[in-house]
Amino acid sequence: MNSHVHAETVVVDRCSRICEKTVTRVIAVLCLLAFGYTAWLSLSFPPPLNPVDVGPGKVPVFASCLGMICSIVLFAEARRMDSDIQLHRPAAVGAGVLVMTAYVLLIPFAGFYLASVFAVPLLMVVGGERRWQRLILCSAGFVLFIYLCFEQLLGVQFP
Repeated sequence: MNSHVHAETVVVDRCSRICEKTVTRVIAVLCLLAFGYTAWLSLSFPPPLNPVDVGPGKVPVFASCLGMICSIVLFAEARRMDSDIQLHRPAAVGAGVLVMTAYVLLIPFAGFYLASVFAVPLLMVVGGERRWQRLILCSAGFVLFIYLCFEQLLGVQFP
């Protein structure tokens, strides 16, 4: 007589669940504040030299106002959402946010190109890329593309 013991398999859901409506509304409010701050800063730009010209502050004010309108619409449309957002790798998301924050804060001190050489492969590693050849080629390609397109072709210098 054989006795078989069936072990029940327990599947652990490693996804963090976040209410989509709440996250969308928080993002909409943060965007509204950021666009409002940008519009406020843009109002302090100097007036145009030519009275019939647009001036340096008009485009950022217009873009900020458009962003504020979109933020308000996003906040209002969030009422329709009733699902949860599943984060399969919350630590990777947090690490990506930290890398981006460090990248933005490092640019004024190290320069755009040097900061990009380190930030691009770090973001790729956080995203799951592990092949060194691809990490090196993508970061070098990104920096070279930006340099050729902006500095050489358009004459726009990065910090």
